[in-house]
Amino acid sequence: MNKISIFCLTVFAASLAVGPSSAQTIDRQAALDAMVAAEHAFAKTAAEKGTREAFLAYLADDSVLFGPDLVGGKDLWKGRPASPALLSWYPVFAEVSLAGDLGYDTGPWEFRAKGKDDPQVAAYGYFTTVWKKQRDGSWKAMMDLGTENGKPSAPTKPAIAAANPAKVEAASFAQVSVEAERRALLAADRAFAGTAQEKGEAAAYAAYLAETARLHRNGQLPVLGREAINAVLAKSGKPITWEPAGSVVARSGDLGYTFGLAKRRESGPESAWVPSDNYVRIWKKQADGSWKIALDVFEPRPPQPPKAPEKPKTPASGS
Repeated sequence: MNKISIFCLTVFAASLAVGPSSAQTIDRQAALDAMVAAEHAFAKTAAEKGTREAFLAYLADDSVLFGPDLVGGKDLWKGRPASPALLSWYPVFAEVSLAGDLGYDTGPWEFRAKGKDDPQVAAYGYFTTVWKKQRDGSWKAMMDLGTENGKPSAPTKPAIAAANPAKVEAASFAQVSVEAERRALLAADRAFAGTAQEKGEAAAYAAYLAETARLHRNGQLPVLGREAINAVLAKSGKPITWEPAGSVVARSGDLGYTFGLAKRRESGPESAWVPSDNYVRIWKKQADGSWKIALDVFEPRPPQPPKAPEKPKTPASGS
């Protein structure tokens, strides 16, 4: 079994965690507030103890990150040295599932190479964090990635809407098959990729975007809303495809995410596909039962480190 398969099985197992009984009333607003509070605490820990310690404290045990290939989140950060640099951030948008067990948020980040007293901001961008409620009631990050953009003209103000509905009866989704929804979500992402290859990126997104979708791409601020996203993608003529490596779906079957590797043609329509970006895609179930994209983020893959040259073989003694 390859590493990707192992990660897929790991996150799938996490998605099947036992939740509250079907007779319970779920307070979605409380879940949303707790998730957003966890993001703020995550950032506060980074400011006080460093980015490495913050990630180790707030990543779920079964989290996966891109490093640039998929790897266990905690393993990735355990292998990184502590740094005096300061990565600061705060959420401006967030949503949770009807079951109050899965959610995501996003917002701006800043990086100061010399720490909090550094007057110079070295980089700006937007993060996306996917959160999952744990058995003990805490929220932990399942995935975290981001894009970089220029200095914003003004700080972004939080616009975190209240959960609607604020409370849900768990009995309303007691018969949801998480496994069936997970498979359906993977199928939707693969069909989306097929449409992109056949009809182009713009046409594919036009068919799969939710009305209030968000598009995060390197080099620009997030693009908000289906109409604005379609206008931006209409200018892109580069062929693209992708393959999801895994998916996780909420217990209520209304919110989920896929993640994997995106590829573009190296040069020309008949050239080889080459890895270009890692992606995470947040999906929401629509009233007609279809899955639509709520947030789509591509994080450019860093170049692979060069391989060390092979040492010349030393002739065996006596040869």
